[in-house]
Amino acid sequence: MRPQFSLVEMKIADCVAASPFRMIRMSTEEIASASGTSQASIIRFCQKLGYTGIKELKIILAQEVGNLVSTSENWGLIHPQALSSTEPLPEPDFVEGMLQQSIEGLQRSVVTLDRKMLDAAIQAIAEARIVDIYGAGESYVVAKDLQIKLRRLGVIANVDPNPHLQAISATSLQVGDVAIGISFSGCTKDTLDAMEFASQSGATTIAITNFSEFPLAENADIVLETNAVDVLTSYGIMPSRLSQHFVVDLVVGGLLVADKGRTREAYERYNKILQRKMQQHD
Repeated sequence: MRPQFSLVEMKIADCVAASPFRMIRMSTEEIASASGTSQASIIRFCQKLGYTGIKELKIILAQEVGNLVSTSENWGLIHPQALSSTEPLPEPDFVEGMLQQSIEGLQRSVVTLDRKMLDAAIQAIAEARIVDIYGAGESYVVAKDLQIKLRRLGVIANVDPNPHLQAISATSLQVGDVAIGISFSGCTKDTLDAMEFASQSGATTIAITNFSEFPLAENADIVLETNAVDVLTSYGIMPSRLSQHFVVDLVVGGLLVADKGRTREAYERYNKILQRKMQQHD
């Protein structure tokens, strides 16, 4: 479709292609400024692609962002020889690159995370009768991690990989229960459906997502926002999952601090059970 673009539309397309992650978080005014065009041109560009507006384009980008394969520039590394040598440069060290991406993703997430929202999530979970957790794909791995950790603190937490069973479980929740939806893009349909059912049942809904302006966050009572640039490299690095695990650990750590008596007692009890099981296999 690129040959059909006007010169103005080419500028916008180049801007989006050069930095899709950054573009998702930018306003229409900021995209217009970055591309050297106007807000009206941005809207017309989206409509030419078949979208109603910039938000719909951002949602599609967010859904596809995990499929982007990084190039050497994505590591954010500059080899010392690059400034003076014309010889071919060695490939960037993938260990250093992976470490740098992970650290930067966590640092951005700390800045983005709303501490009041975190406190509200911790309190809601501490007071809940049941906690339902929903996630698909990579986010399901995070959901399972959260379930295991909550159960070790004495919290009744449920997670199921089957979206139909997720929906059924969501409809059985009550006022005072908690439903947690985990999605990098905030647009995963099965997770959105389960969260909607949970909300209709009266449960408090918590979103763990990278984009606060997308459906999962927009419809949640509490939003725990990460800020990871999610790049799928040939080495399998997924900064978004690391940032989600970090938020999970913050919630669990907060529960240990907020209700030391109950959570520590449960934690010690489950540790004894695990130790007993390990001894049985020795």
